[in-house]
Amino acid sequence: MVIRRTSHAVYDTQYHLLWAPKYRKWILRGDIREAVRDLLYRVAEDFDFVIEALEVAKDHVHLFLSFPPRYSISKVVGML
Repeated sequence: MVIRRTSHAVYDTQYHLLWAPKYRKWILRGDIREAVRDLLYRVAEDFDFVIEALEVAKDHVHLFLSFPPRYSISKVVGML
């Protein structure tokens, strides 16, 4: 557990998110898998999110991340 700080808050928000394509089709393979991974890391870096764990399987994506309290979970999911 890492306590993070901003100028007005101390926080430790951690979320486990799961995305799956329709009917859990096996589309997240090869170049698409790498593109998804790179995109998630790039967005996380741009918005000051910390990806604790990321696993891109062939039919779903697991993402465990932490982000500052200025963002709501719905806003973060929309950004990703």
